[in-house]
Amino acid sequence: MENKGFTLIELLVVAIIIGVLSAFVLANYPSYGREFALDRSANKLAQDIRKVQEKAVAMEEISGSPPQGYGVYFNTSTHPSSYKLSTYEKSDSQWSATDSWEDTISLESKVRLKDLKVGGSSVSTSSIVFEPPDPTTWIIWSNNNSSSSSSTVILYLETEPSKTKSILVNSSGLITTE
Repeated sequence: MENKGFTLIELLVVAIIIGVLSAFVLANYPSYGREFALDRSANKLAQDIRKVQEKAVAMEEISGSPPQGYGVYFNTSTHPSSYKLSTYEKSDSQWSATDSWEDTISLESKVRLKDLKVGGSSVSTSSIVFEPPDPTTWIIWSNNNSSSSSSTVILYLETEPSKTKSILVNSSGLITTE
């Protein structure tokens, strides 16, 4: 006579295997959640830089007329958990943010700005400005208001500083995430 059912031991072994796998996944869930937060923050930052670039292409009017530039401002020393989107004015080859439009974006919890690299050098403040209508991309750093051909914004997890994501922007306006 042939038995077509499962034995109690077979069912217990399957239940134990499922329990062990579930415990392993749940034990590692917080670290995966933090890594996803880092990924989301990096993708959101790249999306916001593209948003500002699109405003420059469209020459979107703010306060009745298009500004001379649209940009993103970073400061790792005083604001490591946020960045600003704003309009810019150019005077005597110097770019400065205006108050006609500004939006401060906070990074996700435990995600911080680690470093700003402009032309390969670390800086504490940097702006990426898009000048309409083409748009021309200006990568400006610190107080010298000099421009460079590339910028890298590096984000990291406070709880795991070795986990980083980089957003690269070059002078032709290409934005990539690594």
